[in-house]
Amino acid sequence: MMYYVVAVLLSMICASYAANVKKVKSLQGTYRTLCVLAFLPMTFVSVFRYEVGTDWPIYDEYFHKIDAGIDKFTEPGFNLLNKVISVFTKDSWWLFAACALIIGVFMFKAIMDQSVNPAFSILVYVLAGDYFNSQNQLRQAIAMSIFLYAFKYVKARDWKRYFFWMLIASTIHLSAVLYFPVYFLYGVKVCVPVICYSFAGLCVLLPVLKKLLVFVVSKTKYSWYFDSAYYASNFNLVGFLVSLGFLVLLLFYYAYYDKHSKLSGENGEGVQDKEYNLLLYIYFAATISTLFSSAIPQMSRITILFSFVTSLLFPRMVMREHRRNRRIVLYMIVVGVLAVKFLYEVCYVGWYDAVPFKWVFFR
Repeated sequence: MMYYVVAVLLSMICASYAANVKKVKSLQGTYRTLCVLAFLPMTFVSVFRYEVGTDWPIYDEYFHKIDAGIDKFTEPGFNLLNKVISVFTKDSWWLFAACALIIGVFMFKAIMDQSVNPAFSILVYVLAGDYFNSQNQLRQAIAMSIFLYAFKYVKARDWKRYFFWMLIASTIHLSAVLYFPVYFLYGVKVCVPVICYSFAGLCVLLPVLKKLLVFVVSKTKYSWYFDSAYYASNFNLVGFLVSLGFLVLLLFYYAYYDKHSKLSGENGEGVQDKEYNLLLYIYFAATISTLFSSAIPQMSRITILFSFVTSLLFPRMVMREHRRNRRIVLYMIVVGVLAVKFLYEVCYVGWYDAVPFKWVFFR
């Protein structure tokens, strides 16, 4: 665990310095250097790990099967990556190293370009479990990191570049198609009562909706999950309560900011932060998906797909607090809750298989 702690601290320090000089034109060279230095420590740990991660045996097996033409994944992009690497080496470690590098590039590019507080975003990325999940669900992690990078094109209303990257992501993991509607939600104002009533309605209708979803999934190619070891209730009560708690906090700071911004808006209208609104909607989708995890196998993958935006959303939420002392308390609440959840998942439940750590140099 010490390797992770050191890597995260180094990345956060470099990211913090980079943020301080980002807007200074004469220090753009320094800014780019610091961005690279922020990217290196955590990516280095991921690249040079060996047999670390729950899914390592699965990808190791498929690497050799794809090379031999015995089996393959559904997504052609990831199969192509396997094939290209196997031309040069039969050592599957290179696949894991390549995936870690790709994820790191897109993830840190997204954070350094778009976060209002890059250092805090890195901390959230780790404590939310997304960094460790990137060492397991490789295909989905690549797709999610590409989405976060391409999120800037949603804000820029550049549909060509956004959908280009989403098409690339979907060739790595098909779940990326669920990101397609995100582009059209930009600019939609958050309506707190609608979200609350919708969530309450879903809770009431949950028994019926569960059966409906099971029926729909049973008619797809994923129906085999129901006859496999994956068909077991994986409802994460702790995760659901944490997600619901953060959703309440996010809605509160939407209303809080909206109220205070009306003082500077025209005709008494609040100043809308369209990026915050969209990220909040995506997080709301993640919270909803946890409700159905007890009925649909691997529903947690959908939750992760949408909750991945926390590295950009949570820093943006904290910055909406106008008072410095309250902002410090808010930082402590977010970090404290995420840290407790992280320790519960890693140390108590044993998720991610992130420890003990093993370097590839000593295999």
